[in-house]
Amino acid sequence: MILKGVVAAIVTPFDEKGRIDEKALRDLCKFEVSKGVNGIFALGTTGEGTLQDVSTRKFAAEVIKDELKGKLPVVLHVGDLKVKDIWELTKHAIDIGVDAITSIAPYYYKVKDEELKDFYIELSKNVPEDYPVYIYNFPGVTNNDVTTPILKELLEETKNIRGIKFSSADMIRLQEYIGLKSDRFNVLSGCDPLFYTMLCMGCDGLVSGNSNVMPEVFVKLYEAYIKGKHEKARELQFYAREVADLLQDGNVPIIKAGMSINGLNGGYVKKPLKDLDVKSRELLLNKLKKLKGKVEG
Repeated sequence: MILKGVVAAIVTPFDEKGRIDEKALRDLCKFEVSKGVNGIFALGTTGEGTLQDVSTRKFAAEVIKDELKGKLPVVLHVGDLKVKDIWELTKHAIDIGVDAITSIAPYYYKVKDEELKDFYIELSKNVPEDYPVYIYNFPGVTNNDVTTPILKELLEETKNIRGIKFSSADMIRLQEYIGLKSDRFNVLSGCDPLFYTMLCMGCDGLVSGNSNVMPEVFVKLYEAYIKGKHEKARELQFYAREVADLLQDGNVPIIKAGMSINGLNGGYVKKPLKDLDVKSRELLLNKLKKLKGKVEG
């Protein structure tokens, strides 16, 4: 499996007591299918994965997998601060038939390059040789960085690392990653405001938290790009930037609040995150409705 196009990094809706709202999660999966996204990225940063316990993450993965039933590929984030939980979540992902796994780099504690490389090699070995593994590099939050030399060594020493999600606006690094592309390895950006630019550089797609609210902007942009309609793609990129600005480029409480413009229930957030107050929510929705009208017009 090689991921391309727009991959929606979906939220995990919770009820007021912190339990997963199964109906809301299923509705979100149906919504993303209807909007034509190319894949689902579950329980990552936008999905508040590391704020949940292992049993809750397992249940969410089961619901997502069951609801989609092969309609879209699912990449499940298994990253955690505790390595033993990563292995447990990885085994569960394989057991329920998730299409691929990904893990953020070790975080909080600063690790050496060799330790970082060993982590991903062990992750690769904990799944079948033909099972897709995606690296998730978000150096702005992890305190650790999968540099180009580390990535090159990982590709040489493993067979099932199929791609990398890079959540950064560092275009020089992205270009280095793109230089390592092959038939088995691709590069996905996590930077919505630069989606068109990164496609032009050779990036294969976008993992977008903002696609919980307005996936159509990113889907239309990608479709215009692959059809060679660059003027249309550039026009849509301005709308994509507006979406990212309104949602503060992936702010989870704002994204969850904004989902209601589509009749979706984003649910509550996990502490220490805080839900939007009524006034901020109303202001956001008014702005999103105006932008949605411009996009659809």
